[in-house]
Amino acid sequence: MPLTPRQAYAVPPVPSVLMDRADVATLLREQEERTALQAKLAHLRTVHAPRARGNATVIVDSRFAEGVQLRTRELARDPAAHAASHVSLQRHYEARGAHALARVNALMWADCEIKPGSPFFGMPPQEIAGILLARMDAAGIPRPSYILFSGRGLWCVWLSRRPLRACVQARVRRLIRCLWGEAVQTGAANAERVRAKAAANAAVWAGMDLDWSVGDMARVHRVAGSVNEKSQERVRLLWPESWEDVQRHDLDTLADAVLPFSRSETALYREERDARRASRKAQALAEGGPVAPPRLRTHSRGLWGAVEAELLRVLSLGPDRLARLEKRDLVCFHLAVARARTGVGGDADSWAMELGPYVVGDGLTQENLRAYLGSVARRLRQHKAGEVRMHKGKAVTPLYTPKLDKVRSDLNLPADLCDELGLTLLRPDAPTQTATERSAARRQREGATSRAAHAQTLAEVARLAREFQAAADLPVTEIARILDCSRATVYRALDAHPAETVVESVPSEETVSESVAVPARNLKGGYASPACPAPPETPAPAAPAAKAPEARPSRRKSKAAPQPQTQPWLIHGPLQRLLALYEYYRARTLEAERDGQRQGWCSPWDNMMCAASTLQIEMADGRPHHSAPLEPWNEAKLLSHLARVGIDPYLYLPCPSPEARLH
Repeated sequence: MPLTPRQAYAVPPVPSVLMDRADVATLLREQEERTALQAKLAHLRTVHAPRARGNATVIVDSRFAEGVQLRTRELARDPAAHAASHVSLQRHYEARGAHALARVNALMWADCEIKPGSPFFGMPPQEIAGILLARMDAAGIPRPSYILFSGRGLWCVWLSRRPLRACVQARVRRLIRCLWGEAVQTGAANAERVRAKAAANAAVWAGMDLDWSVGDMARVHRVAGSVNEKSQERVRLLWPESWEDVQRHDLDTLADAVLPFSRSETALYREERDARRASRKAQALAEGGPVAPPRLRTHSRGLWGAVEAELLRVLSLGPDRLARLEKRDLVCFHLAVARARTGVGGDADSWAMELGPYVVGDGLTQENLRAYLGSVARRLRQHKAGEVRMHKGKAVTPLYTPKLDKVRSDLNLPADLCDELGLTLLRPDAPTQTATERSAARRQREGATSRAAHAQTLAEVARLAREFQAAADLPVTEIARILDCSRATVYRALDAHPAETVVESVPSEETVSESVAVPARNLKGGYASPACPAPPETPAPAAPAAKAPEARPSRRKSKAAPQPQTQPWLIHGPLQRLLALYEYYRARTLEAERDGQRQGWCSPWDNMMCAASTLQIEMADGRPHHSAPLEPWNEAKLLSHLARVGIDPYLYLPCPSPEARLH
């Protein structure tokens, strides 16, 4: 049967519904950008809920220039948020930083980088996230709210169930360090448990390179949907499957899981410790044994802790009586300052909420009180962030530092009210003490020995030491052992109370003649030695008188005391010349300041040092080197000026013995 010839294959025409390759690539790129933008907005909405307190910071460029602060309701429509590559974990009031922290939003986080050499290098990110979750379950750590693939590693973030105040940031930082497995050096009774917990937390991150520099409150992390410019990988969510499945946590729950001891265990331990102490005290009292007085624990709060306690007594008067005194705002302000200076801390919201029941009413609202205390809270945040302020060329703390007299004058409480409340520090008529008087009172309270009693003790030690030397010729080490003190104390006592040379005539048959009585000259500590033998018939040259033994043998070679050299050109004396030189240098300095040519050394102390150095050289050479006059123009006015700036010219007078200036 003949075969029919095969018909030629005809290529069908291209349908008009297909697009060009360039158009398809453009369409796919636009679809990818829309998907990435949706993921970015979902991430921002999850981390920072709309209409939450504080501003979120977004970073647009990869150089980490100044970020853009946006209100949370602006994150969905602001172009800067759409182009953001990083977003802050916390929210702030002003610029991004711990000093301006508004709310704590993230409780814990970890940045795990997968670098070459790691056993996880080259493994898909989803598998690494699964290994991390399994390790956390085994260690008893709650799973994070979400895990991000950052392009070169993983970001694990635990979000708070509700925003917390800034006062918990220290606890959050401690929580993060414990999560990472920070090594703890402790010598306490439960040190093994502490080290075991740190090792268990560190085992979660084994094989990964943790970034230990991301534990600050100003930390930012990459936004889902952005592109990591280093690896050209797109940041995406690994766990859970969607942003709607994100779970949030409580601070106490995370602390109990991460820290070596929970709060309940710590409270139970303290109760048992106090019970043991009370039992030992009761047993000692029953047996008639000594009981140690309780130690005063001030927790380094000092003066301002006592001021805070007295201010709380004033607040206990209630809103009505405080309103009649018209001191409600000042009492709250100084109380907040005292808490900031003692380290108790807090913020304007917590202070206003705590103090509101005592002062709110009669025209003063809680919102007014919060705004009034805002400046104290702002300066406290700056202090915690390590910021300083420049005052007269010196770096000082940004905290308010009023003196106690300023607090007394501001409050000006009546004397009868102070008596009623038992106030001592805030009384307007409270006695004021200088720094020296306060130091002396503190030393007296601590049981320090007064100078008079100490000098009397040294005199007694010196007397007993010389008696021992005279009686048995004991060395200083043995004398110190007998007196129950150190050798240095014995030497110091002998130096402070030198022996007086006592020459006593000891009559004896060998030393008495008709015309000559020979005194005993071999003395030791003021006591006469046994009688000397009879002198020869031919009188010998008189021997020099023996000296009493010195308290401590000196190892230096003795030098003749230098005699001060008189300078004929110093007709008015060194002090007048010093004042004249200072007057000259000070005038030149002020003239340079007026001409705008101020140098680095232009203080009165620098001018006095220059004058003293010049006078020292002049006295060493015996002639003047400077054209300044030999006496000041107005001595009384100049001395008044020096007293005002706190300079004592007598301390700057040159040494009269240039060859031995260390004296």
